[in-house]
Amino acid sequence: MPLLDLAEHAQQLRTLACDFEALHARVRGVSYTPGTDALRQISPLLLMTQDLTATVLVRLGALDSSTYSSVAGSRASLECLASVVVASSLAGNDLASALHANPYEGAPFPGYPADDASVRTARHAEAIPKITGHLADAAHQLDLSATGCHYVATGITRDLAATREGAATAQRSAGPPLTSAQYDALKANPSPLARDVRS
Repeated sequence: MPLLDLAEHAQQLRTLACDFEALHARVRGVSYTPGTDALRQISPLLLMTQDLTATVLVRLGALDSSTYSSVAGSRASLECLASVVVASSLAGNDLASALHANPYEGAPFPGYPADDASVRTARHAEAIPKITGHLADAAHQLDLSATGCHYVATGITRDLAATREGAATAQRSAGPPLTSAQYDALKANPSPLARDVRS
């Protein structure tokens, strides 16, 4: 993968970090009423989290199979991006747990009485702190995901700058390249040292 493509990959990770930040804000600000409303409010957040997790996984695979993996310092970036996959997956699990804690209003088995208003109110009151806790955990994991993406993007940019600087330093140490006339002259008149080595 050319260096230019790696710079583009760093930009894509910055965009991904912004997507995680936006989702983090949505999860922190979600308003719901237990029951059907909670299902409608939280389900899209879970689907978005799963999409972002898949995107991070694709980015990890692309970086791992690119020339970036041979750049000094790239291992830390790859490991960090793998930790973003974990954090994003945990955020999805937390959102799924919020949906699991949600009290649904389906009918009971035959022979069991339907919930009256007081039982329904008690179920909702018991569910709210559980759902809120899962949402807070999800928001925390999304924040970690955004931070990790920013870190990796910065790491790629830093590593590429160091690689370019190293190449420029090597070029300066080696001096300017030979012209074709200089090359032809050297080829026609090898140095005495070269003749000694051949003999």
